[in-house]
Amino acid sequence: MKNNKMLQIIAAAAIVTTALSAGTAEAATVKAPAKSPASKTVAAKFAVSSAQVLVNGHDVTVQMLQAGNGKLIAVSDLAKAFGASVTSAKGVITITTGKDGHNLQFQAGSKTFKLNGEAHSFTTAPVLQDNRSYVEVKPIVAALGGEILDGQTLNVLTKERISGSFASVNFDARGQVFAVRDDADPAELLQLNSDYSSSLLSSTDNLLSMTISPSGDTAAYTDETGQLYLVALHGGSPLKLGSDTSVKTDLTWSADGKKIFFVQGDKQEKISYITLDGKITEVVADKVENKSEVHVSPDGNKISYIVNITGVASTDKDGTEDSLKIDYSSAGEQIYTLDLGVKDAKPAAVTTSADNKLYPAFLSNGSVAYLSADSDNPNAKGSIKAISADGKNQDLINDVDVTISAASANGNLVAAGEAADGSNKVYSIVGGVKTEIYSTKADITDLAISADGKRVVVVADGKIVVIENGKASQLTK
Repeated sequence: MKNNKMLQIIAAAAIVTTALSAGTAEAATVKAPAKSPASKTVAAKFAVSSAQVLVNGHDVTVQMLQAGNGKLIAVSDLAKAFGASVTSAKGVITITTGKDGHNLQFQAGSKTFKLNGEAHSFTTAPVLQDNRSYVEVKPIVAALGGEILDGQTLNVLTKERISGSFASVNFDARGQVFAVRDDADPAELLQLNSDYSSSLLSSTDNLLSMTISPSGDTAAYTDETGQLYLVALHGGSPLKLGSDTSVKTDLTWSADGKKIFFVQGDKQEKISYITLDGKITEVVADKVENKSEVHVSPDGNKISYIVNITGVASTDKDGTEDSLKIDYSSAGEQIYTLDLGVKDAKPAAVTTSADNKLYPAFLSNGSVAYLSADSDNPNAKGSIKAISADGKNQDLINDVDVTISAASANGNLVAAGEAADGSNKVYSIVGGVKTEIYSTKADITDLAISADGKRVVVVADGKIVVIENGKASQLTK
């Protein structure tokens, strides 16, 4: 009995187990309803396009991705601009710039990145699309030691511009820009390049008195004793030029770089030149004192200079103090020229007016130009005047209050002055044609023009700005 009952229980249990097993298997084989094609989730792609950007001033084509309101740049294009290497491991992208450079790591979709191990943040997370990574430009450029310049076109510098306060700008014969950083101690002479890079040429206490040769390879200066030195700007020790130690001021190179003219003497009474073999030749020794601002014509056959004429003293035959009188009627600054190509030629005054005169220079047409100013009249404007070889006067610039001017070795002129609206205008005069080339609210304290007249450099609020083809590029910050 008991055995039959047990068999019945076992049989019933087997039936239940079989039913459960069947139900479980069926459940395992039931397929989820198939989704229609319209219900599939596909990640939206961002728009990618080619774009022209500037890298160190040169046009480069890169791939840009539009993500929301911002644009991301292809990592490979940015790395190429910096000469950097890019690696990827386990989703982490690493950009490395050189042996002693930067190490930058980030991941697609994460706003956090690491620069040399330190955490920083993106505004927009990097994007990985079609096996290519895209990142924000500004954070990466700054992290790698570069700089973004303001402008309508994205302008990437792979190194930051040099900063400081600058003066004494000039061009060499090749159009290369030189400037002195005068807030350095000691002052530094720098070459500033069109790709916004710079290189140190010299750093010395004598730098502020140096005059650079037209070739840009050599500079001349005098020490406290009056000894003249030459120094190669691309390396080398100063070289004594001759042995004369008389006072020398206003050093000026001839256009061919073979002579250095200067005002000589304790009372600035002579004008001489020295050749590169150290021989000194006097060209003006008329005992008239207070000469300054020697300028050499493009062909080297004439010089111009300023004489500051003081009052003429007279007294009675006894020379008493009460009888001393000084006549200032002829006092003032006058421009003289001397024809070096004519034997026994005498200096000739080309001006007689009472205005102050600055920066005399020969223009390409043979005229002598200068900045005319009247310090006694606060309402008078500075202007650029020219006197032709036959004595005719001409106003070249009189619509702004001219404050500074300069000429190139071959007779092109540049000048700056304040306009009625408070802006500072820069004009070039090439071949007798005046052209406004730049306007700024900044104070212009120095300027120069290239030999061919195509480039002008100014110091605006201590910064170096080069103007060419209507475009201004600020080379320093």
